[in-house]
Amino acid sequence: MWGCQTLLPFPGGGFFFPGAFLWLLVLVAVFLIVRAMLPAGNHRRGARADREDAMRILRTRLAEGAISEEEFDRLRRAVES
Repeated sequence: MWGCQTLLPFPGGGFFFPGAFLWLLVLVAVFLIVRAMLPAGNHRRGARADREDAMRILRTRLAEGAISEEEFDRLRRAVES
């Protein structure tokens, strides 16, 4: 009536929300792909870090007297193997 289709910023005079929703989906997909390719945080440190954490806990328990030296040696061998 007043040339409303020419006032819209999208080709073909489409509505704003379907076009914006499509771009939002594209941006979310790109974000998720990039995030999946980046190295992870502390929750994926590896087996070596897990062994170091276990040894730290064992040393603390030994120092507190929660385990004996014999039990410490047995558990240390289990962690290191």
